[in-house]
Amino acid sequence: MREGLKIQPIRSSCCVEESGRPVDAPVVYNPHTHVCCGGCVSEWKPRTHQFHGLPGQRCRAKVHLPHTEICCDGQRHLRQGNTHCCGVKAYNIKDPQMKCCAGTLHTVPIGREAQCCGSTLQTAPKQNVCCLSEDMEVLYSAKMGFGCCGHLYYNSSLWSCCAGTLSPAPQPGCHRREKVKESILLSLNNLNEEDLCDEMQIGTVDSVSLHGIAFNSVLTIHGRSAIVIPLASPHILQTPDHCSVPKLVLGKSYFFDKVNVFTDSNHDSILQSLHFIISKCYRPLLPPQFNLFLYA
Repeated sequence: MREGLKIQPIRSSCCVEESGRPVDAPVVYNPHTHVCCGGCVSEWKPRTHQFHGLPGQRCRAKVHLPHTEICCDGQRHLRQGNTHCCGVKAYNIKDPQMKCCAGTLHTVPIGREAQCCGSTLQTAPKQNVCCLSEDMEVLYSAKMGFGCCGHLYYNSSLWSCCAGTLSPAPQPGCHRREKVKESILLSLNNLNEEDLCDEMQIGTVDSVSLHGIAFNSVLTIHGRSAIVIPLASPHILQTPDHCSVPKLVLGKSYFFDKVNVFTDSNHDSILQSLHFIISKCYRPLLPPQFNLFLYA
């Protein structure tokens, strides 16, 4: 209001649309007797297949029991052991023959080495090369003298890659930059259990310079012991050459170790990623329960 902010009744003119209809107001409910699904409140009933809302309404959420069931993109599954979601499907993350690639669940052939390239399962890593960027992951047939620059597969005799950007290679007789060990953007999905469960960090990119990457809000993750320790900010990941740094998005969170930077295409949040890592790595001495210890 012109004379300042004031608390108004919920049915006042401030809460009316241009059409004259009242704007939907938040509803207060007792969680012991009612349940809220998709913005609709209804009486709680001990039935996991309960529907809410009337025909024509946008509320179509189902109720599930989180202790015995898991909900994957609206599909309900029984929770058994280390069950996690992969798109609409549920699978046991301890099963070596099951692999989730960007929301698509695959069965890994027995005795075959398999990695993810986007939603595709790559079963011949020596014959194919997966190039990864923030935008996409593309699978190419392996060729001599070619390399990845983000999701592009380029001829190193014609092009050079620096920090995820291609530029024409120097002509014969011109000074050529000494080749350095690449530190490309990698997928967390392709880490084996030993590397995944080893110590790693996660942080939000604050800046990228010639000398390294500055991360804020950094956590050190010890997956086997289910311990997460916050570090002082900023935390600098030193890089041997600025061209070896992958192209990163400022303000986005990434996993990293002493050399490489990883992205997680299977989970939508840091908490989901942490839950996956600790569920996969933790070896409890007592009957299994998920415990996450945060040390200040």
